[in-house]
Amino acid sequence: MSLWGATVITNLLSAIPWIGQDFVQFVWGGLYSDEPQHTDVLLKILLNAGTSPIFGFTYGLFLIISVKIVRTWGKSAGVRSISTSEASQRLQAGDLIYAYIVGLIEGDGYFTITKKGKYLTYELGIELSIKDVELIYNLKNFLGVGIVSFRKRKQVEMVSLRIRDKNHLKNYIIPIFDKYPMFSNKQLDYLRFRNALLSNIIYSSDLPEYCRSVQSIHTIESIIKTSYFPAWLVGFIEAEGCFSVYEQNSYLIASFDISQTEGDIIISAIREYLSFTTSIYLDKTNCFKLKVTSVRSIENVINFLDRAPVKLLGNKKLQYLFWIKQLRTIERYYKNINLPSNY
Repeated sequence: MSLWGATVITNLLSAIPWIGQDFVQFVWGGLYSDEPQHTDVLLKILLNAGTSPIFGFTYGLFLIISVKIVRTWGKSAGVRSISTSEASQRLQAGDLIYAYIVGLIEGDGYFTITKKGKYLTYELGIELSIKDVELIYNLKNFLGVGIVSFRKRKQVEMVSLRIRDKNHLKNYIIPIFDKYPMFSNKQLDYLRFRNALLSNIIYSSDLPEYCRSVQSIHTIESIIKTSYFPAWLVGFIEAEGCFSVYEQNSYLIASFDISQTEGDIIISAIREYLSFTTSIYLDKTNCFKLKVTSVRSIENVINFLDRAPVKLLGNKKLQYLFWIKQLRTIERYYKNINLPSNY
C-alpha cells in the first residue's frame, strides 16, 4: 500500500468532525525524533497493510467506514460557513490563504461556462482524489460557499467542490481572483468567465466565441516579483508538486517534482525562484516538467516551505511530512541539510 495508503487513511481520519486533526497528529507524530515511536509503529502497520491479508482487510473496512463518515458529513456542504462581510474583511486585510487558493485552482481547478440548451451555466470547480477530502473541506471553509460531492472516476474515488450559484460567484469568488490574479493563461479563461458573469449573460446565443491565446500573459520576472507569489506557489505545489524517495543503483534518492500542461513560463519562474539548475522537460502531451534531486535543490524546497507565509493543507502536507522523515534516514541529505523539526 506504501505512502498512498497511509496518507489516504490519515486524511480520512482528519475529515472526521471535531476530533480528526487530533487523530492525524497522533498517527504522524513529530518530525524531530530519530528514535522509534508509537507513531512509527502505527505508520509501519499502515504502510505494510497491503502485504498482509488481515491488515489489508482491516484497511479496506476502515476505508469504507471512513468514507461513509465523510459522505454523511458532507450532506450539509452547501451551507455557507463565513459571511460576505467577513470574507471581504479578510481580503482587505490581505489574507494570503486566498493567494494559496488561487495557486491551487490554477493547478487543479477550472472556470467553465457551459451551454445547456439556450441557457448558460457558470461554474468554478476542483476535483481531487478522495485522499484530499480534508483539503476540499478546508477549501470550502475558506471560501464560505460551494457544494462538496463524491463520485468514482475509472474506479478511483473522487471528491469535488463546485460553485454554481451566480451570487456566490460574484460575491465570494470574483473578489479573490481579482485581487490575486492567476499567472498562467488560465487567467484568460477567468477574465472571459468574469466578464460574461458580471454582464449577466444568460443565453448561449449571446456568449461571444472564445479561443484562448497561446501567448504568455506574464514574464518570469513579473511572476517572481509579484508580492503574493510565495503563497500562490504553496497552493500550486499542493496541486502539482510531488515529494518522493526512490532507489537508484542501490542508493536512495529524494526528489521534488512539479509540472503543468502548457506551463512553460510558470515552471520556468518556479525554477528560477527556487534556484534550481535542472533543465525543464517537455513531454509529448505538452506538459512542462521539472524534477530535482540534488542536495542543494532539496534544501531550497525545504527552506521555502519552512518560511512560506502559508502552509500545505491537504494530502501534500502528509506526503511532505513523510518525505522529511525519510530524508532523516538518507545520509547525503541529513548530513548536509538542516531538516526542520516541525511544520
